[in-house]
Amino acid sequence: MKVWVTGATGLLGREVMKALRTVPGLAVTGGCWSRRAPECERVDLTDVSATEAFLNRFRPDVIVHAAAERRPDVGENNPDLVQALNVAACRTLARWSAEAGCAMIAISTDYVFDGTKPPYAPDSEPHPINRYGESKLAGERAIRDAGLERGCVLRVPILFGPTGDWAESAVTILARKMLDASAGVTLEMDNWAIRYPTYTTDVAAVLRTLVLREREGKGLRGIQHWSGDEPFTKYTMARVMASVIGFDPARLQPVNAPSAGAPRPKDAHLITTVEGIAKTPFAQAVEQVLRGTPNV
Repeated sequence: MKVWVTGATGLLGREVMKALRTVPGLAVTGGCWSRRAPECERVDLTDVSATEAFLNRFRPDVIVHAAAERRPDVGENNPDLVQALNVAACRTLARWSAEAGCAMIAISTDYVFDGTKPPYAPDSEPHPINRYGESKLAGERAIRDAGLERGCVLRVPILFGPTGDWAESAVTILARKMLDASAGVTLEMDNWAIRYPTYTTDVAAVLRTLVLREREGKGLRGIQHWSGDEPFTKYTMARVMASVIGFDPARLQPVNAPSAGAPRPKDAHLITTVEGIAKTPFAQAVEQVLRGTPNV
């Protein structure tokens, strides 16, 4: 069975590639754009002709669509970009998959909800409050409207995982900010929005399971959720990371009001629906990540 992973050189995509490449009988190819890797082919997902040309040549049995513009502040300032990558690319992939009989597993976000009535089930009414969330919801609907017989959307929350650059995740960038802070300076950290940081290695295990279920003809359909269950704010996440990197937590100042920039949900906790995959505790996982890079 042939599998194509979009966003294969990104934070989640790299872990998905590793997880799938351990499965005998899977021919796994990655799609990338700004970051290159030997096991990936450069495909511009915003170019319909180029995307379809690759798909017609490779003919995947399953597409794992992990590529996205995931930064809310970028989404507010560059709506054309999020429309092209988060909506139009989903439509292109879903239409091709529907015509070819290919399965498509697409990553979405908890930001399709406004965070006022958690926890959220897959059938909870979406109500995004920023352009990023709006674009991801529109991408979900493009997939639905394509008429896929074999399709699944997996919503996940804020992600962190193995990386050579802590700025790649909104979680580990907090450690970078602490290390970069001048001596004695107090750092303000958001203590308003509740988040559920989720380890990309765990999500990759979920996606591996979903792909294997497709191979067995038992794939999940519709909307699915996977989320860590430990509630944190940026302030409380930073306190956990401070002990790993040797930063004095007394220098962290909680801010109990919404942060500037794109509006964020207060608490968009997702009810996990994909069973059978263990969730790595945040403190354990984030220590592995921080100690596994040259930043410490």
